[in-house]
Amino acid sequence: MTTLYFDLPAVLRLAEHAAAAPEHSQSFTEHEDGITCPGALVWVADAGVYLMSGGEPGLRVDPADPHSSYEVVYADGWTADDATSHDRYRTAIGGDDFAEHLHLHDVYSRSRDGRQLTLLQAMRVAAVRGYRALLIDVHDEDTYTIGLSRSGPQ
Repeated sequence: MTTLYFDLPAVLRLAEHAAAAPEHSQSFTEHEDGITCPGALVWVADAGVYLMSGGEPGLRVDPADPHSSYEVVYADGWTADDATSHDRYRTAIGGDDFAEHLHLHDVYSRSRDGRQLTLLQAMRVAAVRGYRALLIDVHDEDTYTIGLSRSGPQ
């Protein structure tokens, strides 16, 4: 298993953008099936491993410059410059490039009083409670789980 750690406050900024966006980029499957994306973070593996907003228009590093790059949050130790990002094929992530949608309105957990929380709601609650990281535990190339953590990478 490979665990990816993403800075929760930075990821929450991407998620809030995606949730508020007037349109959303579709995953390959959504496009093929003619389904509208309800809002998502996009988990990408190419030159590094990172999350970005699936909202359209995209979240730019410089909102005043339509040609600036899109805002991304790299997994700790997985930037384009990190050697580990070039050895993905030796990890549970695998060597193929991909983009996976993490839908913000999918049920993530239950609150203490039994209410269902979406991924976006759970991230908001965790941020207020001082959690520091969104985790993606990659079990193999087809299976992963999402978690929230009070601590960062060890």
